[in-house]
Amino acid sequence: MRARKKAVAAMFAAAVMLLGGCDIVNQTEWTPESSDAISIAADGSITEIVQETLDQSYYDVTELESMINTEVAEYNSEYGADSIKVEDFSNEGSTVTLKLWFSSAEDYAEFNNVEFYCGSIINAQLEGYLFDVSFYRVTEGETSGSAVSYTKVFEDMSATVVIVQAPMEVHFEDSDVTFISTNAGMLSADTVDASGEQEETEALVLPSSKVYEGEETTYAEQKEANRVYIICE
Repeated sequence: MRARKKAVAAMFAAAVMLLGGCDIVNQTEWTPESSDAISIAADGSITEIVQETLDQSYYDVTELESMINTEVAEYNSEYGADSIKVEDFSNEGSTVTLKLWFSSAEDYAEFNNVEFYCGSIINAQLEGYLFDVSFYRVTEGETSGSAVSYTKVFEDMSATVVIVQAPMEVHFEDSDVTFISTNAGMLSADTVDASGEQEETEALVLPSSKVYEGEETTYAEQKEANRVYIICE
């Protein structure tokens, strides 16, 4: 199988170099605050919105759009015609906005070559996710109380968990966020800031907490530290 593409955010940069030398989505109501954001629909599809400011002297918008369309067409020829759709490509001045629709979490992860999971907690465990982090309980879109251990999250193993690599903005519609790992925050009642920034003073001390304390860490520990867990129902 051929190697997959870089993350969409990096695709812009790659294209410029070549040319110059889990229940969600209502885009009419939600405007991302960050340059890389996703929204996950009730049917499991993912919408990604990426905004990049590029030096216009190094790229041509038409050629850049053509390259992105080619990347998508190549993926669809291998994985299915309706796997990915380019819903919008536009530019205003030097800011380019790309909106991609993915039929599944697997397509999103494969195309972008990133870690991404959306499914039940029990299945996430079966896939090797340890949940060895502390969590904040979310009530009516706001974190409440002190950090709790993953044992509280495990009280409902059928609940949906979204696992992403920070930083990223994750928007939800028609789905309630009930827990977030302590390296994330709530931007609004239905939007999570998966920043990857740990609030050490409030976080519950766990065996893996050393990855947040500035000590020398392995690649696996750094990856775990940037992994954000979002529990919803």
